[in-house]
Amino acid sequence: MKRILLQGAMDIETNYFIEQIQKAEDYECLKENGMEFHLGTLGTNQYIVSVTGMGTVKASMATTYALSKFHPTLVVNQGTAGSQIRDLSTGDLVIAESAVNINAMKMPKKSIGEGSNPFSWEGFHTTYYHADASLVDFFEKQEYTSGRKRKGRAATGDLYSRESDRIIWLAEKYQTCCEEMETAAVYEICEAFATPCVGVRVISNNELLEEEFNGSTAEVLQKYVWKAVNENL
Repeated sequence: MKRILLQGAMDIETNYFIEQIQKAEDYECLKENGMEFHLGTLGTNQYIVSVTGMGTVKASMATTYALSKFHPTLVVNQGTAGSQIRDLSTGDLVIAESAVNINAMKMPKKSIGEGSNPFSWEGFHTTYYHADASLVDFFEKQEYTSGRKRKGRAATGDLYSRESDRIIWLAEKYQTCCEEMETAAVYEICEAFATPCVGVRVISNNELLEEEFNGSTAEVLQKYVWKAVNENL
């Protein structure tokens, strides 16, 4: 029996999962130390749904706690993301083969009055974390009808980028295609625990195309992930 940890940062990224888990005869909601988990067995799979909270720190805390307490067989981190390239628009899907923490930046020294130039910043101890290759292949094979689907690298950071030139610069610097707030942190923790993990992201908006955030994409993604793991994994 597989024990599957499904993660989402926000309520809109986990509500559909929770509705499904609540159908389990052994459903249980566990709230400990400010973290929330929903557990249940359906078919041949045991599920743990984790509402991690937004950002790298909360994602790291929730992942470490879940791996230590529940010992999942695999982890699926999923949720919304903003596109960093023109070729992805709202509703498109990214399977994150890798992820990088874009918070880690080193700045050249500037004295008082010399201002700031973010385009002169360099990556500091930049590390690229990787998804489990078999899980990437699995999700790549699953049918997705709400947009285009591609593999790529996610840019993870505790920021909400809305400056188009900066978005383009980040994508070129790190060879990323979308930006979100948790994937690299989850990959790092799962790597330390030797637990297979994959990140799947739906594009909720594209600043380069003047698209506003569309929260309904979060449920579209959950339905895709749920069908994939519940019926085919």
